[in-house]
Amino acid sequence: MVVVSSTFSVPAEGVLFQTPSTKLFVNDQELGTATLYITEHNVIWGGGVNPSGGAAPTISLLYPSISLHAIQKDPSPALYMVLNYELRLPELNQGSGDTEQNEQDDDDDDEFDADNQPITQLRFVPPNESDLNGMYAAMSQGQTLHPDPDDEVDEDAYMDGEEFDDGDEQFEDAEEELAADGGAVAAERLRALRLAANGAHDDSEDAEADQE
Repeated sequence: MVVVSSTFSVPAEGVLFQTPSTKLFVNDQELGTATLYITEHNVIWGGGVNPSGGAAPTISLLYPSISLHAIQKDPSPALYMVLNYELRLPELNQGSGDTEQNEQDDDDDDEFDADNQPITQLRFVPPNESDLNGMYAAMSQGQTLHPDPDDEVDEDAYMDGEEFDDGDEQFEDAEEELAADGGAVAAERLRALRLAANGAHDDSEDAEADQE
């Protein structure tokens, strides 16, 4: 989630790192200069001015919306981020897009194309390049506090030998039921699957025994 606001308040707690006078570029367009706060809960850029001297908006980023962060050297040293979100701001010159292309995209709603998914590239340029390592370390710490649920491994998805044996009995029961109902072909296919599964499991046990 990304929050854009016209108001700003200094984070009261959980600040991991902060850099004043940090320029923000959104898709290579300068939004202004403000203080960057990397906290345990979110990333906030606010309390600054835009290139024209007026008040810059406050940008607040929640960690799940940040798909990538890195230190970038070119075109200038910066903390680089990619958002899995299209950030549209009235302060920036952002085109409305091609109408014909949008209509084509509507016709292809059922087809997922990762290259066409909206993203936003951000570059936070601090006044001192030496601050980049601290900024990166704080971002890594914040991301660790908010892991991506898609990266978590479901341990129940892995079966040990005992669970394999239980599955073998279920295979045999299903074979008998199919055969009794006249489904001889289906029962034979199920039997082949059971034998294949047992063969893979036996090969794994043999390999472990050889290692011992």
